[in-house]
Amino acid sequence: SKPSTEDEEADEDKPIKFSTSKASHRTWKVKQSMGSQYERPWWKVLPVAVFGVVFLLWCSLREETDIDTRLSQQLYERLPGLLPDEPEEEVS
Repeated sequence: SKPSTEDEEADEDKPIKFSTSKASHRTWKVKQSMGSQYERPWWKVLPVAVFGVVFLLWCSLREETDIDTRLSQQLYERLPGLLPDEPEEEVS
């Protein structure tokens, strides 16, 4: 038995339940969306991951340089001409 057109129109007016949709976390898988051909072999992923870890360790463990000190200064300390010489009086 086919549903009548009135039933189909009534179904279209109702919101779609997320839990039963194809986007639900219960039914969605990465392999389904990207396909298995997008999986990277470990020998391509490992060098990138190792480089990233080594770079982050270098950034956190290196000694502070003169440039780091200059970058940590406030803008007004680096460019004293930005501040006005005299404080402005408030007009009430």
